[in-house]
Amino acid sequence: MKLVYLLFPIALIFACNPGASGQNNPRLTSLMNTVNGISKQLPVEKLYLQTDKENYVQGDTIWLKAYLLDADYLIPSMRSGLLYAELDDVDNNCIKRMLLPVINGLSWGNMAIDEKDIPEGSYTLRAYTNWMRNFGENYVFKKNIYVAATGSQSPLVVAGFKQVNNNIRANILLTGQDRQPVRLHDLQVRVLNGKRTLFKTKMSTGVDGRLDLNFNLPNNTPAKNLSIVTKETIKGEETRSLTIPVMLNRPENTDLQFMPEGGYMIGGIAAKIGFKAIGEGGRGIQVNGKIYNSKRQEVASFSSSGKGMGAFELMPQSGEIYSARLTLPGGTTKNYPLPPVDPSGTSLRIRKTGTDTLEVIVAAKTIAPADYYLIGESRGIVCYAAHLMPENGMPVTKIPQNIFPTGIARFILFNNKNQPLNERMIYIDQHDDLLVNVNSNQQTYAPHDSIALSLQVTDKNGKPVRGSFSMAVTDDNQVKPDSLGSNIINNMLFTADLKGTVEDPGYYFESLSPQKEKELDNLLLTQGWVGCNWKLPLNPAVKPLYTAEPAFTINGKVTNIFNKPLSKAGIVLLSKKPTLVKDTVTDKDGRFSFKEIFPVDTALFVIQAKRKSGSNFNMGLEVDEFTPPVFAQFVRKMPWYINTDTLLLQNRDNKLSQRMAEEKILGSGTMLKEVVIKDKKAIKGSKNLNGPGGADFVLDEKDMEKAKKLSLYELLGKKYPNFYKMSEGGIWVYRLRNHVVNFIIDGVFISKVLLPVDLFMENLTAEDIKGIEIMYSTKYALAYDPYFMAKGAGLPDRYIPIYLEITTYSGNGAFMKKVPGMYIYKPIPFSLPKQFYRPKYTAKSTITGTDQRSTIHWEPNIVTDSAGKAAVSFYSADKPARYTIIIQGTDLNGQFGFAWKKILVR
Repeated sequence: MKLVYLLFPIALIFACNPGASGQNNPRLTSLMNTVNGISKQLPVEKLYLQTDKENYVQGDTIWLKAYLLDADYLIPSMRSGLLYAELDDVDNNCIKRMLLPVINGLSWGNMAIDEKDIPEGSYTLRAYTNWMRNFGENYVFKKNIYVAATGSQSPLVVAGFKQVNNNIRANILLTGQDRQPVRLHDLQVRVLNGKRTLFKTKMSTGVDGRLDLNFNLPNNTPAKNLSIVTKETIKGEETRSLTIPVMLNRPENTDLQFMPEGGYMIGGIAAKIGFKAIGEGGRGIQVNGKIYNSKRQEVASFSSSGKGMGAFELMPQSGEIYSARLTLPGGTTKNYPLPPVDPSGTSLRIRKTGTDTLEVIVAAKTIAPADYYLIGESRGIVCYAAHLMPENGMPVTKIPQNIFPTGIARFILFNNKNQPLNERMIYIDQHDDLLVNVNSNQQTYAPHDSIALSLQVTDKNGKPVRGSFSMAVTDDNQVKPDSLGSNIINNMLFTADLKGTVEDPGYYFESLSPQKEKELDNLLLTQGWVGCNWKLPLNPAVKPLYTAEPAFTINGKVTNIFNKPLSKAGIVLLSKKPTLVKDTVTDKDGRFSFKEIFPVDTALFVIQAKRKSGSNFNMGLEVDEFTPPVFAQFVRKMPWYINTDTLLLQNRDNKLSQRMAEEKILGSGTMLKEVVIKDKKAIKGSKNLNGPGGADFVLDEKDMEKAKKLSLYELLGKKYPNFYKMSEGGIWVYRLRNHVVNFIIDGVFISKVLLPVDLFMENLTAEDIKGIEIMYSTKYALAYDPYFMAKGAGLPDRYIPIYLEITTYSGNGAFMKKVPGMYIYKPIPFSLPKQFYRPKYTAKSTITGTDQRSTIHWEPNIVTDSAGKAAVSFYSADKPARYTIIIQGTDLNGQFGFAWKKILVR
């Protein structure tokens, strides 16, 4: 801990200038204590995940290492011991979620990409703790990844779009995955705005595989939700559809925003104005233009220097209205308003002078003199404070940079009522990153060679460092490393503290230069701009909505028939896997808790509550279930098959050829054509009139396990998109493929029970259900209605019934969901890390072509010794290639290291 506090060599410095007060200012001391108290009461956690790569193929595994740290000193967080990682699809639906135990701020694991669970497509990998949910999405780790299907024969797409007035022209090229045109294919084409169909037609690709589509948009239709869906029309075959987002990036729809430094433009006070231009695709675009006053006089000009951001100087005048004019391609122009000019107020400006000093300029235009307080904080801790008195004048305040740690420093100007007036963020770089040197034992290697790497980690003064590091080695022929993307340094010290998505964060730190420092400051002027929407709670009597989870616990509450808590009720917890029996009693609030439990895969706990008499009559038992967060879709993601990276295809093809080579080696004699044998699913205890499994479709216990907490209605809607309900004669009727659905629960027709179907649709969850059998063909439906054939003859689909037989665990689900005083709890199990497969070769090993790994090696737990050293070894694969080695990690005392290295296999 001693080293940690050296990050803040001077916890507090009072400004030594004529406008600064002495150290005994009670108001300033109170303000500092309040700001520091917020950090203590609501400490922020930061999380970073290193993955082995960004693009995957079905059958691959996502290997990951998690670093969970406190935001103040960037040491391991002891607040949270559980970490959630999930994979969300383009519609923000969670496809897979895992729970990782965290020890001393570290965890690692793996997520298998099974083609049954994870179809090809674009995904967002997110990771968070329950505590992090108190602070919005800024601190949630996010990463876009792509998944391709092994052996997929779906077309690849190259798409371009142009718009003239309301007419859109789409030029779409469809090719096979061998890059040959998809010629003369008949397609059904629909244009969608969200889920609403705007236009549909039938078309054919040309001899060159191209599809030229023209359609008109209704007035004022935004482009962000537009998509084109194509589907082949081959009779008798189920064909796959392609969704192609319409990405127009029309210059006239450029979003241009202006952010005055400190928050406001004040009449008569010189201002620095930051700006950011964003195209329709959601990324920054290059712009240039001019600023005009209300008299149409040019007063300034501007040009973005990178990622659509920049800044310019302006002397605003009271009563004036300013606007910007952009010159767009083709010579057209568009005007944008600047923020209004306030006749009075304060401004806050900060600039770096050299490498060791900050200049802070506070200017005020007020009716009466007032006192001000300037706070400089980093990571939630006050590093500088000053009392500014305008009667003594407010000259330029010079502040040494070395009182701040590396990262974002935030300056806030308060009035004498502790109200925040202005804010400004600036990046401080103390050049104290860890130095990670990676050396290999040879210059080049052959296939199947043993590769030995030695690591040496030191601090900026050359002293050895002990720490925890992770390493990914990938094949450049299959994986494209992103040198400008997120890494542990820019994530922990920079991007996690900013709003929105920072494009190519590694760009700002790749190589230092005055230009990049200027662009970095422009980024903080824009994405670090707060304006008047102040979030700082100066009376932090804030109760967090989400509790920290230091360990896995099972918590719940017992109530009586009047929903009042029952104290001293006996609680028993039973489990077969893991084998476990525990008991406890409820407290005065009816609450209970079980600790020191390790939930393994398929863990299921039965919890029972009883009074002292042994009765459970009229007892209610509820368990605190994990409620997953709903995240905003921060970037519109392009499907993987559009403008596909050739490396992703190479990775997929290698995966397929590797699988075929393995099958050839494992087989013997002549390989036969594949014979697919489908097991017939049977639901144990089913009262299906055709016998268990006698159905057209069966959803079994494995399907229910994946659905977890979904209600019956949500489950069916997710499994079958054409399942819906509609009001007919004031009664809700459920339909599947337009057919009316009859529900049978544990052998009882719901229509014959004097309870509405809605009660069961929302009340029953997948955890209550053992299986669902669907009967729609004559073969199976006749058992439920002897007149089924007669009813179906010549009638529209809406009159032909479908039967759903639902089997519950209780066996009497049509009448009772669960036994009083009993709860079946199925938590998210711990995901324990598997060992990365590392083949071992000898000098006589034969190259068979089966070893075509895209991730050559993954090492999540490299620990350097007291000399700062560690060693790693692995074997190269079958083919010549160039490998990229990426190492990241921390000394667990606030310092981070990141290194790249290339090695050649010939």
